[in-house]
Amino acid sequence: MNSPLPHSDLVTPERIQLSIRARFNPIPSLTPQLLGMYLESFRLGFFRNIALTWDAMERRDYKIQAVASKRKKSVARHGWEILTLEDSPAARRQKLVLEFFYNHLTATNALEENETGGLALLIRQMMDAVGKRYAVHEIIWQPLGKLMVDRGGVDGNKTDSTSVPSTISSPAINPSLTATFRFCPLWWFEGTQGHLRFLPTEFAIYGVDLARAGWLVTVGDGIMEACSVAYMYKQLPLRDWLSCSEKFGMPAIVGRTDAALDSAEWNEFVEAIRNFSQDWSAVFNRDNSVELVEPKNQGEGPFAPLVEKMDRAITTLWRGADLGTMSAHNAAGASLQAEESDILEIDDAQMISETLTAQVSRYVLQYHFGDAPQLAYLKIRASDKRDLDQDLKVDQFLLQSGAPLAIHDALERYDRPAPKPGEELLKPVTVAPPQAKEN
Repeated sequence: MNSPLPHSDLVTPERIQLSIRARFNPIPSLTPQLLGMYLESFRLGFFRNIALTWDAMERRDYKIQAVASKRKKSVARHGWEILTLEDSPAARRQKLVLEFFYNHLTATNALEENETGGLALLIRQMMDAVGKRYAVHEIIWQPLGKLMVDRGGVDGNKTDSTSVPSTISSPAINPSLTATFRFCPLWWFEGTQGHLRFLPTEFAIYGVDLARAGWLVTVGDGIMEACSVAYMYKQLPLRDWLSCSEKFGMPAIVGRTDAALDSAEWNEFVEAIRNFSQDWSAVFNRDNSVELVEPKNQGEGPFAPLVEKMDRAITTLWRGADLGTMSAHNAAGASLQAEESDILEIDDAQMISETLTAQVSRYVLQYHFGDAPQLAYLKIRASDKRDLDQDLKVDQFLLQSGAPLAIHDALERYDRPAPKPGEELLKPVTVAPPQAKEN
């Protein structure tokens, strides 16, 4: 029978408004010591301070903003499909239900409700777990009305039911469930008991348990822990570099004169030097000369190499290899970068697929089919780097050798969904043999 679909009442308008008002920027006061304390608190299950810090870093650092955005978007760009474990009427009905659900779901942001979209946005939001270890969505289930099942009786009449047995022999079913996923910031949660719990107020220390089937929790690598260390040690030389540029970017002016101190000639010379310079000048009572004081060893000093090294480290963490190796003259480096990026993209797609199958699809199918075995699942596509020509040659050799090949397995191998019942099928084009010319 239909499973209950819980709905959390924890994310209230008051909770959202207080969280927006209580936002602050932790970056100006951030030090290596303070960052270390935030990271240790994160490992103990207290997420608020480091989650706010990571959010600010990702928004404001040029390198993190660039590489993190690419990593999150790369998974959603190849689309998705619903595959089945077997070619049976039950599997096709489950596929129909899941296709309807994922085509009609809505994704939004609890703190920015103008951010709305479909499954592609949901995937990008779930990919936040790659950086911050966790990405959490509140699930608001939305039944569309009574469940319509075609029983396929003797007289062909359809019957309505809100309770569907676990074994369905009917040939058709009308999906009747969708959902809205609200992306919630990580600082709304704590993990002091080994699982995430919701903080009912902004500055609460310990939270309440999340309702089963009411939340989608994605768990990723959490690379912002290492990335934030690289960010910190990039900001330190950047600040020193800026201070050096402000102090020594313009040369100082030194004026020398034989005029007596505080005499009319002295005061006129001082005024001339002041008008000529901006804010870095001096007058000495010696001889009439003007010179520029400039720092020796002009250049970038130790700042630029350290900043570049940390930028490379951040890029490697997010993209799998340093993008600097992709220069045209370094084909081996470019190949390495492509392979590393492919590994990450495939793993990310698998993570999203498994998370949605375990925490969403199972409840969608349970709502429609009760405790029936799960025969359909969601697959997030990744870039296909296989040698299709080689696969085709292997399949042709096996067919010619009489080896059994399942149609379902072949379609899945080439990322082609099985046709729905009643759909018009493509037919091979037959070319008529050329007619012999008459003598």
